[in-house]
Amino acid sequence: MTREERIQLWSALSEVFVDNEADYAFIASQVAGFDRTMVQAAFYEDVAPACYSNMLAPIPPIWTGFDSSWLSAAIEQARAARGHSSLRRLRDRLFVAYLRRALQSEWAKIVQELDRL
Repeated sequence: MTREERIQLWSALSEVFVDNEADYAFIASQVAGFDRTMVQAAFYEDVAPACYSNMLAPIPPIWTGFDSSWLSAAIEQARAARGHSSLRRLRDRLFVAYLRRALQSEWAKIVQELDRL
């Protein structure tokens, strides 16, 4: 997968985290060409850790969409940091486990729309 394709995938998945009604059908249409296992990993391991805090904010700062340059830089920086620290990898694995549980319904909505395509 090229860097541009990864950014496209990440950007589409980040729509779940904006302070607006997520259009799961649109998200599914954007990620339909990718392997579902890859999409799921990108959702939980890359996009959710970078964007989840927007869902928790009393007044979320991002409501129209995440900047793809910021998003890709944040994800790539987190990936690089994981490679340099076993403590960071452990912390990230625990956070991803939490996100898998917390965001289960959002992922299910994406899957439901993917199944409709």
